[in-house]
Amino acid sequence: MEFEYDPGKDASNRTKHGVSLAAGEALFADPDRLILPSIRKIEGEERFKVVARWQDKLHTAVFVWRDGRIRLISVRRSNDGEERAYHSG
Repeated sequence: MEFEYDPGKDASNRTKHGVSLAAGEALFADPDRLILPSIRKIEGEERFKVVARWQDKLHTAVFVWRDGRIRLISVRRSNDGEERAYHSG
């Protein structure tokens, strides 16, 4: 899989959530990862969330498929609902 993200958005994500967008790549390595459609559509693109374990904690990344690559939009700790979905499988 190929990944990409905007460096400016990465800096913003580090400030807001304390984690780099590059960490989102590791979420796709979790064999138990859960991919969910995102509720909001922005600018006509369908967004998705991946919920997976990274550094012994559940994290969620929002992403879009763009030109055959995964474009990471945000990465953060998972909320309670995302954790329940991950554990229910």
